[in-house]
Amino acid sequence: MAQAEHVGSPHESLHRHAPAPDPVTVSDLLAEPLLRNTLVAGATGAGRAVRWCLPLSEITGDPDAAEEGVAVHAHADHLRDGAGPATVERVAASGAVALLVRLGRADVASPAELRVSFPEARAAADAAGLPLALLPPTADYRAVSQLVATKVLAQATHVLQYSDRVHRSLGEIHARGAGIPSLAYGMARMGEAPVMVVDLDGTVLAYETTAAGTKPAPAPVAAVLARHVEGLVRGELPIGATVLDPVDAAGSAVVPIAAAVMFGGEISGLVAVLEPPHGDPHDRAQRRIIAEEGAVLVGSEMLRIRSMTEAEERTRGDFVVELVHGRFADGGQLQARARHHGFSVDGRYAVYVAELDPPASDDVRAVRRFNAAARAVERLYPEAALPTLATQIGGNLVVVHPVANGVDAAAVRDVAGAVRRVLRERLDAEARVAFGRVGTGAGGVATSYREARTALALGRRIDVPPVAGYDDLRIFVALRDLADSENGRSFATEMLAPLRRADGNARSLESVVFAYIAESGNLNAAARRLGLHRNTTLYKLDRVSRVLGMDIRSADTQFMVWLAHHIDTLTQVNDSLDEELAPPP
Repeated sequence: MAQAEHVGSPHESLHRHAPAPDPVTVSDLLAEPLLRNTLVAGATGAGRAVRWCLPLSEITGDPDAAEEGVAVHAHADHLRDGAGPATVERVAASGAVALLVRLGRADVASPAELRVSFPEARAAADAAGLPLALLPPTADYRAVSQLVATKVLAQATHVLQYSDRVHRSLGEIHARGAGIPSLAYGMARMGEAPVMVVDLDGTVLAYETTAAGTKPAPAPVAAVLARHVEGLVRGELPIGATVLDPVDAAGSAVVPIAAAVMFGGEISGLVAVLEPPHGDPHDRAQRRIIAEEGAVLVGSEMLRIRSMTEAEERTRGDFVVELVHGRFADGGQLQARARHHGFSVDGRYAVYVAELDPPASDDVRAVRRFNAAARAVERLYPEAALPTLATQIGGNLVVVHPVANGVDAAAVRDVAGAVRRVLRERLDAEARVAFGRVGTGAGGVATSYREARTALALGRRIDVPPVAGYDDLRIFVALRDLADSENGRSFATEMLAPLRRADGNARSLESVVFAYIAESGNLNAAARRLGLHRNTTLYKLDRVSRVLGMDIRSADTQFMVWLAHHIDTLTQVNDSLDEELAPPP
């Protein structure tokens, strides 16, 4: 069972996942009245983000002291007398995003004259992709740095105000306990775009839009989001709101803005706002915030639902465990719990046990996938009058399935095949499914479970199909009473002990005699089965005869050894089950 996860308050989650505001760019800065029409070179870098302004005197040019996001303010004197290229290279090397040069009074000229001023500096700025702006004498460092700070802080304030409004609106929906679809609808209404929510396995939990909106085909979008979730889990992608590549949803292209749903440091799903291609940048910025804030509240709702689901699964699992192990102390206790789980004390049931290959791991995600597969098995026959109960016991899936009167053996076997298909599809693993005979009430369930476990254990020792019932192993059914008797166990021990003493740990004689019996006494066929030379096989069979004191070529001797082997196998299985299914002390 996975340990409980620590989850902070919604405000704590908001702080951890606060959306980053769309940055103020060099172009935005140069659009301000004080700096308008001042760009003379390096226009290719005008889309870079600005976060602060520093004077040239504080720029070292050291690549290890990068000034990312900084606009550098300098005086025109630093461009005169051939110093322009060196100044530009120094600023570019520092990682700064723009060079803002304040002209002196003597440098004031017409726009046409300014565009040809400082040609060496302009050429260097174009080569470096560093925006170079020639500012009026009034644009001193104080004025420019104040302008940068004001714009950056105003942008951040606007984003935080909008984030708070979105969070409060979605928080009201969440507080009403309306569920994930209602949260998705609230997001769709605020963003005026469809919203899809998927879980860790890419299953769509909600897909909503406004009444006036249209929903693109869900399957292509869900497939893209499922792949994105996989990348998030592997740590290959950022968890914040990410604008994905456009998706062709059956002719209707959309651009998912996806944000990871997280709590307790664990990724649990994805929220995506689906906007049209070439959307308005302002709308896209708002939808990024909606995706981020929605992911926080959806995560809280997922946690609430998961807590309820896991509590119900534990209760149901405990009931099934006690049911199949026959541990109810009295009928009153059974009746009280049976009513809660829809179990009929007079109903007819067959028990199925499925063993995965490879076995299910115990990490959190694998456990949840296994539980989801168990719920899918429970939904296989929704039309049944009584519910199917499924849970994990010892790494195996145990299914208690109701069987109506008149249902034939073929239908009981079909259920086993259906369980195997669900496990293969959901868990991408092969499964061996064994089932017991139909029984009535709690006692019948306990007996059927033991038979299913017996069939599963025998299936590991002998060659049986991946779906097998207890009745399929008829010889073992016939030998059950003999294997439980003192005479039967003594007979098996007396027959096999001489072989095993002669073998030591190798068990080579035992394998030779069983291969010989399996091939109906055909020496050549037994040698081929064992991969041995005919003479070697003959030598070992002669040795078997000497050890047993009986001729192994005799049909009676072969039958006695075969019978002893089957009794011994069934005894080992029964002893193991007795130990496991014994009531706790």
